[in-house]
Amino acid sequence: MTETNFKDLWQSQNTNANLNSKDIISKAEQLQKKTRIKLLLTNGLLFVTMLFIIGIVLYFKPEMITTKIGVVLVIIAIVMQIVASSKLTSVSDKNNAQTSNAEYLQQLLMFKKKQVFLQSTIMTAYFILLGLGIVLYMIEYTIRMSVLGAALAYGITGLWMALNWFYFRPKIIKKQQQKLNDIIADLEKINDQFLEEK
Repeated sequence: MTETNFKDLWQSQNTNANLNSKDIISKAEQLQKKTRIKLLLTNGLLFVTMLFIIGIVLYFKPEMITTKIGVVLVIIAIVMQIVASSKLTSVSDKNNAQTSNAEYLQQLLMFKKKQVFLQSTIMTAYFILLGLGIVLYMIEYTIRMSVLGAALAYGITGLWMALNWFYFRPKIIKKQQQKLNDIIADLEKINDQFLEEK
């Protein structure tokens, strides 16, 4: 059984289910490919952002220690995000619909577990470090502003981060998890049908 892949499985059994294994496997492969491309693009954008931040620091040469600590925290947040999402990309690369049904399901479940870890633990740490870094970085420049100007600068920055954290992040996570959960459920149905017929 472990040597049988989903395509062979489906062809070797008579089923009355409405599932189409080729479509399900194709959806799984497309989802993983899209996820991998998005992660690579995001990592590229984060890397360019990090280089831009380093360039700004080298050009403007901040004087206050809070600014330097802020930059270090932002860079740590970016590097942490890149490293964590690269691990998810490597899991996605290993997934192969030609492996056995048990192995393929196991790979998808591992992919889901790492994706959840990235979306929860790593993303939380990223936002905390990023937020703290930005606040510390802004101190040197906001102390030169009026109280209203400083409040406005921090208010807009806080609003932008809150919008990302409370609106966009949950929406994106829910969409990604729902697609992956649907594919895993469909593959488990195929596997269960095969086991029943055995």
